[in-house]
Amino acid sequence: MEERNAPPEAAAPPDRNGLEGTDLVHFGPIWDATLERHRELDEGPVAVLVCHGMGQQVRYETISSIAQAIRSQAGAVGGTVSPAEVHLCQGNEGFLARAEVGWKDHRGIQHDVHVYEAYWAPLTEGKVTYWDTVKFLLLAAWNGIKYSHPFGPRTFKRWMFDGKKTMQIGPLTFPGLIIVLAFLLTQLAIISFVLLELAQQYKAVIAQPLPVHAALPFWRAAGQILLGWLRWLGPFVPGHDVLFNPKAFGHHWWWEPLRLAAWFGLVAEAFFVRYFIIEFVGDVAAYISPYKDSKFDELRQKIQKVGLDVGKIIYGFGSPQETVPHYDKIVVVGHSLGSVLAYDTLNALINTDSVSAAADRQDVVGRTRALLTFGSPLDKTAFIFRMQPRNEQDWIREQMAASVQPLIVDYARYRPSPFEWVNIWSIWDIISGALNYYDDPARRADKPPYVVNERDPQAWIPFYAHVQYWNNKVLHQQLYRFVS
Repeated sequence: MEERNAPPEAAAPPDRNGLEGTDLVHFGPIWDATLERHRELDEGPVAVLVCHGMGQQVRYETISSIAQAIRSQAGAVGGTVSPAEVHLCQGNEGFLARAEVGWKDHRGIQHDVHVYEAYWAPLTEGKVTYWDTVKFLLLAAWNGIKYSHPFGPRTFKRWMFDGKKTMQIGPLTFPGLIIVLAFLLTQLAIISFVLLELAQQYKAVIAQPLPVHAALPFWRAAGQILLGWLRWLGPFVPGHDVLFNPKAFGHHWWWEPLRLAAWFGLVAEAFFVRYFIIEFVGDVAAYISPYKDSKFDELRQKIQKVGLDVGKIIYGFGSPQETVPHYDKIVVVGHSLGSVLAYDTLNALINTDSVSAAADRQDVVGRTRALLTFGSPLDKTAFIFRMQPRNEQDWIREQMAASVQPLIVDYARYRPSPFEWVNIWSIWDIISGALNYYDDPARRADKPPYVVNERDPQAWIPFYAHVQYWNNKVLHQQLYRFVS
């Protein structure tokens, strides 16, 4: 494939294969004759659709992370990496941007990757309250404990691959959920205590008369005003009557700074946890709650529509013939909650293909190279955030729910070779885990599972491990393997 990073001649207008713009930032249709010629020569670009996770609010940040991961790995294995390019096209009644990554490998073969993003963060902003999230967490913990069967067989049943499958529950699930519930209740108690104390302090402050200052020279007046307002705000500082009283100085005085530091630390911890619950867990509540609660059903449908709309463009559904993308290889990627959206999006695209007229089908299954998930809570959604069947009527419902998830319907049709599903996880990431509930357990006796769980040893910091994957070798190597 021709080089695209040669500098233009000084007198020539910026041009990149006839597209408007510059060599590194250009505009035009999502597909053109040049890309089609390269595809026909088996040198066409690979497309990556990435779904960002919870709390990731910055547009294009996830595209940048994926693009840079591919570039880093291409350079690490001896490739000559070109500068990243940006292409803007029209789509979904707006504009759709992609990052274009190119490099030549050690054999001199050119590789190109187009990275797209399903950006849904603004949809949940301000839509989920603190109490919505608390209710969601408590309900999730209760369901998990209830379904764990601590005094019976550690199994539950799930409809997949044309039958009721018995899934194993890990021996650490029940005690782990108890610990999580205890931690959650402790945090809720701390937050409630801090908020009540701050409310009492606020009442004490506004109950006082405002400071009154005598007419004094400027510098003395400034000092008196500052001291007066500090005393007025004193109730917000526990122990202020001792700390700022010269007569109280003594061995008892030294305890007051420690108490004050502990109080401010508790306030900071409470507000940080509350912020985390709203901004991060709130996204999970908004997207997963609709499985049992209709309050966020419309919001969840909007999030799914974002993924499906971008996916339809990449796979070429409904586009004018001359601009239909013909990516022969497409990789779907999802981090954290984005892995749930990536899974739902790929299922929805397969369903769209299945119900379309023969002339409108886009061979979604045949063109999808891989589903790559990392930091994924998909197993938790399959176990905790769902209704466990209790009778035959429930099983009909479960069968219908499985029908819209073709990835768990038929191995031969929806998971043909060379399609791969790789899930990257860490034991230090409490949000994610290995995915064991998306394969037929009976299949593992003679064939390897289709979901390959790969542990990331570099994601080792508790809690923070959930975002450590981005800069680690495991993710970079898997991405490069699928797009090269």
